Amino acid sequence: MTTVSVNRIALLDIVRGIAVLGILLMNIRLFSEPHAAYFNPLVGNDHTGLDRLWWQFQYVMADQKFMAIFSMLFGASTAIICDGLVRRGDPVLITYTKRIFGLFLIGLMHAYLLWSGDILVPYAMTSLVPFLFRNVRWRITLAVGVSLLAFGMAWSFMGYWAISPLPDHVIAETSREMWLPPAEVLAAEIAAYQGSWADHFPVRAAQALEFETEIYIHWGAWRISGLMLIGLALYRCGFLGGKLKARTYGLIALTLLPIGFALAWNGLMANEAAAWSFPFSMFAGSLWNYAGSVMVGTGYIALVGFLLNGTRFRLGFNAVSKVGKAALSNYLFQTLACTTIFYGFGLSLFGELPRWQTAFVVLGVWATQLVLSHLWFKRFEKGPVEALWHRLTYSRWLPDCSAQTR
Repeated sequence: MTTVSVNRIALLDIVRGIAVLGILLMNIRLFSEPHAAYFNPLVGNDHTGLDRLWWQFQYVMADQKFMAIFSMLFGASTAIICDGLVRRGDPVLITYTKRIFGLFLIGLMHAYLLWSGDILVPYAMTSLVPFLFRNVRWRITLAVGVSLLAFGMAWSFMGYWAISPLPDHVIAETSREMWLPPAEVLAAEIAAYQGSWADHFPVRAAQALEFETEIYIHWGAWRISGLMLIGLALYRCGFLGGKLKARTYGLIALTLLPIGFALAWNGLMANEAAAWSFPFSMFAGSLWNYAGSVMVGTGYIALVGFLLNGTRFRLGFNAVSKVGKAALSNYLFQTLACTTIFYGFGLSLFGELPRWQTAFVVLGVWATQLVLSHLWFKRFEKGPVEALWHRLTYSRWLPDCSAQTR
């Protein structure tokens, strides 16, 4: 079996760990509530009191921010893997293809057997983009990545521009389908997820397919590919490799975080003022956070880079980095833990908890992951799913014909 030896980059492991923990702040909505509640706080729960404060915290601090980091890290990992293959003289295209095919299979099982919010399949579908740009100058790669994000924003605004002039009854019908489903539809989804695995399989499969097709085409492809290219460029220029000076990381964090948070907050206030109406909040109102999340995600990374390169602050970094070393395993563990808590084959709490109480589920899962990751890496070098993925990538899939003829 051929392997690739890559020196681990402390910044990447820490940021990857922060991202996998942070993304649960948003994914907890899809685990615990009907699908439409992820985007619209008026679905299901009351948007008042602690529920409203928890939603606002998620929106400003987490929504799209940690997914942005994950996508950027995927772009960086493409460069790291391909560079390692070149150094060893291994076939780059064949090995990378096997790696992505393995990720695609894991994602399909994740999406259709457990949880429709899977991001691994869209990542596999987009993986050709950073591969094609792996040897392109980083400034060009960065420009193309930003252009793809800009196109995605323009596409979303065009959706608002196309729908808003339609007759009121058409807009109302479209809203019921896409934005604010009627009570009986929500009740049916809740009943399905509180039932057996077979009860919620049709609902989950339909949601997963929609995410991998319609949502991917109109939203995911542009955002994910753009962020992957930005991450690739940020790795090539040294930012994601931890190679910049502490002062540079600090300036980036001080610049991007306030701007990004201001954009996200402005989007939140605009949507609140519009009473989360359709089509404004779904298309135009979301664009503030679309842009702000990229700045905040990059700012989070810069803050970690500053702390690593310019201070002695290390509190929690070792524990978080171990979560990051097994990011794929921990991502899937979150699904196993949360579906057990919320779905019918577990505690059947789907649609039952007040929204703010899911914060305690997040904290509990985080604590479990930190402990398990620490214990795991006392005995093993790779996470369990990472080890399987590694085998799928580097094992020979065809007989060695030269060995048979000797």
